Amino acid sequence: MGFWEKVLPGYKGYREREDARNTDKKLREFLAERLRQARNHYDEHKGSIANRGNLDLLNPAEKVTQKLGRVKDRLRYANYGFTGRWFGKDKIDRERLDRVHDFDKQLVEIIEQFGRDVEALGLLDDDAQIRAALEGLVRQLGQLDQALDRREEILRAAGGGPEQ
Repeated sequence: MGFWEKVLPGYKGYREREDARNTDKKLREFLAERLRQARNHYDEHKGSIANRGNLDLLNPAEKVTQKLGRVKDRLRYANYGFTGRWFGKDKIDRERLDRVHDFDKQLVEIIEQFGRDVEALGLLDDDAQIRAALEGLVRQLGQLDQALDRREEILRAAGGGPEQ
């Protein structure tokens, strides 16, 4: 069983042109669900952080909440890729398809690591460590947001426009 079959239930493969759009949608839904689960765990930890009474932790904690909501919404509600020549009469550009496939593997890994880092947050007891962990989560979400920008650029280029 390949990577995608393990990670994404119902995966049919990017290689089949007629299924590419549905697969892209399923991937986005899967990733958004993983972020929703991380958000639920994070909200539990955020409550504990608030109960500590250290107001210096509340600002970075709220930044995580805001960025997490933004990235999750981008995944769930963005237009799906694979337009233009992906569904036209032209042959699929396999090189770009492979790039999107590899890029999506990286997105899965980033989001899975984010989930593990959220879980690790619950194990911290020192305010300085908690603050550093929260700032790390903010950075991770910023990187994920940038990665989604790059993915969209690849998909736009794959749809027939010039690659940036």
